[in-house]
Amino acid sequence: METSANVNLCCRQEITVNNRSGKSGFTLVEILVAVAIIAVIVSMVYGSYFATSKSAQACKRRIALSQEGRKLLGQMAQQIRCCYAGSAKQYESPTSRVSQQRESIPENVFSYFNGDSGEMGGKILYLVTTNSILEEKAPGLFEVAYKLDKNTGTLFFNQERFVDGTKSLIENRDWQPLADNIESIELAFSDGVKWLPTWDFREKRALPYAVKININCQDQNYQQYHYGTIAYVFCRKNQVKKTTSETLVSMNRR
Repeated sequence: METSANVNLCCRQEITVNNRSGKSGFTLVEILVAVAIIAVIVSMVYGSYFATSKSAQACKRRIALSQEGRKLLGQMAQQIRCCYAGSAKQYESPTSRVSQQRESIPENVFSYFNGDSGEMGGKILYLVTTNSILEEKAPGLFEVAYKLDKNTGTLFFNQERFVDGTKSLIENRDWQPLADNIESIELAFSDGVKWLPTWDFREKRALPYAVKININCQDQNYQQYHYGTIAYVFCRKNQVKKTTSETLVSMNRR
């Protein structure tokens, strides 16, 4: 009897162990559900990471373009503020209405300043200045010219040492790329009373009182940026009431 009872007890324990081991496993359906849940979680995390990474890259591009626009605006404004035109008495503009009539321009009048943002060929600005971009804090005078290629959106720049009366041909200059992604550059020149679209020193016999600069840029996502400032010419700023410069920066999405 005792032996039979022991055998029955061992069989019951074996059956219990087998039942427990069967309950501890996973079915194929459970594994597939778990894999699906993990895949959903991973896709959500990756999607969030991808969106964050894309947003961070776009933010970096905006910051880089903004810094480039501000730097370009500051360089142009500083060179305009420091522009030079020889002796003021030699090139003083006539004041009477009779003398203001159209007259022949003497050949010996050197063109120290020319500006026209709508000029064919893209040569938007030429001036003589004491401010140098390529040679920081270098003394002397420099011929500076800006040219905009509207097809590629590239602004080119040239700087050479100035020698009075020996202006080199703009076509023969060594142009260097200064900025990209530029849609347009609009310039306006103040004669002390109104803003003019162009300025010719040989005709005006003087420098402008101020130059208004508007730069429009566009990034790869077709997001537009506008940078603007008014640069007052130092040698003439005391002749106008307003002498402080202003800088405007705005951003518009198409």
